[in-house]
Parts: sequence; C-alpha cells; structure tokens
Amino acid sequence: AVSEALGKAGETRVLGSQRTGDWRTKVAEMASRRSYLQVRYADAVYIVGWRLERGRDQFTGRNEVDPRETPVMDVGGSMGLACQLYVDRFADGGEDPAQCQLFFFDDA
Repeated sequence: AVSEALGKAGETRVLGSQRTGDWRTKVAEMASRRSYLQVRYADAVYIVGWRLERGRDQFTGRNEVDPRETPVMDVGGSMGLACQLYVDRFADGGEDPAQCQLFFFDDA
C-alpha cells in the first residue's frame, strides 16, 4: 500500500523536467514513508510549511522549472508530499471528499 500511494503521489507531483532518472530517490529522501504513515488514517492533517512558487522545483523550491510543472498541491518539500498523500485518499472514488480536512499554515 505504501509503495502504491507513493507512486501515485509522485506521478501527480513530479512533472516534466523534474522527472529525472533519480526523481523516485528524491521523493524517498523526503521522508515519504514516514509522511504516508502519518496521514494514512488521520481524520485531519495540520501542516506547517512553505508555498511553492510557480516555476520552482517542488523538492527545494530553489531551481527554476517550467511553470506548468508546478503541482496543483503547491506546498513545497516533504510537507507537500504529505499533503498530496492525504488528498489522494479522497480522489478518484476513494474516501468521501467532504471528510477531507487539510489545514495549512504558511511559515514563509
């Protein structure tokens, strides 16, 4: 289940030129298994993180990328991955979207 969820989140978040040969390693280095376990059965998720600027890579937010590669879930770094893993639970016929409770504080 963990590998499947990480694959789905990676496919959603890692776009275009960011999908280099080592992108799966970069996702794994973002403490992704821990993030999955933290949000898999949570009733609500509270995230403190930073917003991803359009046209910046989703791993560090420092490198320029095509603006079309900015993920819809525009929270950067490992917290962005945790958000994606959480909202994926409610997509495509998953859990009831009305039950999705994701709260974000931008600490930038």
